[in-house]
Amino acid sequence: MTKHPIVDEDGLVRATCDLESLFRLLANDRRRRVAATLQAMADDCIDLEEVFAAVAAASDGGEVDREDWRVEFRHVHLPLFEDVGVLEYDEHTGTVRWYHCDVLVDVLDVVGADHSALVR
Repeated sequence: MTKHPIVDEDGLVRATCDLESLFRLLANDRRRRVAATLQAMADDCIDLEEVFAAVAAASDGGEVDREDWRVEFRHVHLPLFEDVGVLEYDEHTGTVRWYHCDVLVDVLDVVGADHSALVR
């Protein structure tokens, strides 16, 4: 199976992932929104509250209960992002660090996740 590099802000490979893991991660619409939002951010380290706000703002027009979204993200989505290796969550600072993966960006482009529309 082909492994794809995940790099930090300095371009150093910090991990690799396989296409199946990326597809499983991006199978969920909210996770695609989170990935597209983080990918579009200028900074690779962002406050988790900003991620919640951006994903809630990009929801399908329905209200997203922010507390329900926090619980869902921490217990369902966050572990998948961390398993793939594209995100690390620092519970003490409340920030996430996003790592770049070209294949993830390509998949987001193919499925039509508009990176720019998700960033406030």
